Amino acid sequence: MLRPYVVVFSTATLDGRIADPSGYSRLSCDEDFALLHKHRAMADAVMVGSNTVLVDNPKLTLRLARGRSPIRIVVDSRLRTDPGSNVFGVPGRSVLLTTIDHTAEELSRYRSRGILIVQAGSGKVDLASGLEKLYAFGIRRLLVEGGGGLNCALLKHRLVDEVHVTIAPRIFGAGISVFEGSGLGCPAYLAYIGHDVLCGGWVNLRYRVVYV
Repeated sequence: MLRPYVVVFSTATLDGRIADPSGYSRLSCDEDFALLHKHRAMADAVMVGSNTVLVDNPKLTLRLARGRSPIRIVVDSRLRTDPGSNVFGVPGRSVLLTTIDHTAEELSRYRSRGILIVQAGSGKVDLASGLEKLYAFGIRRLLVEGGGGLNCALLKHRLVDEVHVTIAPRIFGAGISVFEGSGLGCPAYLAYIGHDVLCGGWVNLRYRVVYV
C-alpha cells in the first residue's frame, strides 16, 4: 500500500493528557509552537479530526516558519464540521475526508467553498484507504495534530511512522489522552530517535513506531 509518511505531533501533560475534562488544552510554550510550525513547513498536509475543529476552530496555517502552509485535512465521518471553519479558509487547499454514505447534495455545501472531498469507507472513514487516496493526490508527508481519537485510530491501523510528543510541566489528573481509545489490538513499540529540551522545562520526545 502506498501512503504518506505519517508523523503524529502532540503536546501533553506529564500524565499524557492533551486536554483537561473542561477542554482546556493550552500546553505549548513558544519554542514548542515554533517546532510545530517547522513540522508543518516540512509536511505536504496536516490532518485533524472533526472534534478538534469543533472545539478549537484552528487555522493550521504556517506562521512561525518559512514555506507554504500545508494542505489542511479534516477527518469527519458525519459531516459535523462547518464548511465555514477556519481550517477550510483557503479554497483548493483543504480536504474533507469522509465516508461514501453522503449524497452529492449533502456534500455540495463543502464543494461550493472549494473544499476537495475524499470519500473512503462506510459508517466510519476507512483511514487506510483514505491515506492511499491522499497519496495519489501527491501527499507524501502527513503531519497529524490529533486529537486523541484520530491519533489512536491511525496507530491502531498501523498507519503511523513517527510519534513526536512534547511533555509540558503540567499534570491534569484526568482528561483526553494523546492516544484516546479502547486499545490498539496490536503490539506497537517506540524506538527512540531523540529529544530536545524546550523553554527550560518542556521536553520534546521523538520516536519511530515499530509494528510486530
